[in-house]
This record gives sequence, C-alpha cells and structure tokens, in this order.
Amino acid sequence: MSRVCACCGAPARPAFRVPPADTSPDLDMRPGEPARSTLPRWISVCPGCGAAAPDLAVLPDGTAETVRSVAYRAIGNEAPAYAVPFLRWALICREAVVWEQAAEAMLQAAWGADDAGADVLAAAWRREASDLFADPQSYGQGLARIDVQRRAALFDAAIETCDRLERWGIDADTARIIGFQRERIAARDVGRHLLSSALRPPARSPHVAHGKPAAPGFFGRLFGR
Repeated sequence: MSRVCACCGAPARPAFRVPPADTSPDLDMRPGEPARSTLPRWISVCPGCGAAAPDLAVLPDGTAETVRSVAYRAIGNEAPAYAVPFLRWALICREAVVWEQAAEAMLQAAWGADDAGADVLAAAWRREASDLFADPQSYGQGLARIDVQRRAALFDAAIETCDRLERWGIDADTARIIGFQRERIAARDVGRHLLSSALRPPARSPHVAHGKPAAPGFFGRLFGR
C-alpha cells in the first residue's frame, strides 16, 4: 500500500531514519555525528497541503484545521526557512495537546538556529521548549530540560529542575551530570557542552530507571526504549 499524507492524501515518503551517532550527544541530547548533520531531514513537508511532521502518514487529530489556520501559514512568512518545518510541527502538536513532541520540535528548531549562528532565536525557542517540558516524565527529559534552561539563561529555573530530579532519587551518572550542570550554571555559562564532558571516562547515557518510565518520543528513543 502506498504511503499518503494523513491530512490530504498526497503521496508521502517514509519517515526519515536518523542514523546512529558515533560521537557523544550534547547535554540537551542533540545526537553526535553523523546523526547531527541530518537535522534538516527530520521533518517532512507535504507538497499537497503543507503539513509538517516526522511521518506524514501519522498525524494527530485536528491537523487539517491547524494546517489551514492563519497562525500556521504565518510561520512560513515570519521564521527562517530552516526552522519552518520544526515550528509548524510544534504548532500541530500544541494544538493536539501533545506536549512532549511539541517541546522536542521547539528544541530541534533551536538546534537549527545554533547551526545558523542565530543565538537570539535559539535562546527564545529553548525557552519555549522549557515551558513545554514543564512536567518532565523521565530522567532523559529532565536532564535535557536542565540544559535547555541553562542555555537559555534561565539559571534559576535550571537549578529548580536539578533539585527536582535529585528528589526522585538518582544514580551516580545522573548525579555527575547534574553536578556538572550546577557548575556551569554557577559560572553563568550558556554554551554547548557534550555529555562526555560530564561523564568522563567512560561516557555513558544516563539512566531513565528508578521507577520512572522512558518518554515515548525522541528522548525515549535516544535512551533505548
């Protein structure tokens, strides 16, 4: 059976499969190379209706109404081209009340801004991602949220997220990451850092155990769900 856009029925290509990363991810969980450079291919855009999603064949309820909205169309006129697919997918997810995927999309827009050297936009989109990650459901989300907040200069909020994760009960690797982040926050550092900088040697992915389920989206996939 041919794949079609769930919004308008136009032909849709298969969802892009992000290749495994050979190098350490960033502390906000942006994967290393070669996955890192494939970011522009993560979101597909329907040539028929303009819907944007990782998989156009699987869209949330209400997507058609969102795609026809003034707000959705305005993104194409107001945002840099590299960010438009991510911002449109974020809006689709917001309207469908799928907060985790909306947060991921906003963070991915910020990654695109990082690559473009657009620091002001990157910080603004990280602030939006932080708000959407308001109630992290896993260690992966929580650790990413700390870095998102730090890089957006939301230092007090980042400390609050550190405190919250520590109250869950954490393993040694997670404690090392949080300790590293506390040092960077104290230094008012908003720069990029690798997970391997906090966990060396060896660099390992932090746990999402201790009774907390892995998140079902990007972070869940990253942590091996």
